[in-house]
Amino acid sequence: PLELDPEEMTPAAKSRPHLLASYSVSDAVCTYYLYMKYVHPFVFSLCTILPLNPDDVLRKGSGTLCELLLMSEAKEKLIVAPNKHEDGSIKHTPDGHMLENETYIGGHVEALQSGIF
Repeated sequence: PLELDPEEMTPAAKSRPHLLASYSVSDAVCTYYLYMKYVHPFVFSLCTILPLNPDDVLRKGSGTLCELLLMSEAKEKLIVAPNKHEDGSIKHTPDGHMLENETYIGGHVEALQSGIF
């Protein structure tokens, strides 16, 4: 892969745009092959044992994925599992907004965008 120092990217974009373009292509190709070798098989392996599509597998946390695996295995073996306990009270943030889910307050999950761009 073609290497380009991050500090040289802006000057290269002005003076040598072909160099920056070939760096971008090289970087994209490396990322693609790393994804296809490590991420893609793992995600689709999870999709075969969990009742989720690939986008949902990428967005869920490890705890949720484990819970889904246990529930799907229980269903397959005809084991009755209790429903998850839900507290009926409505909770609010300190500034008064209603909380829909307080598992990750202030957290943000980055996910790959699916589709062709």
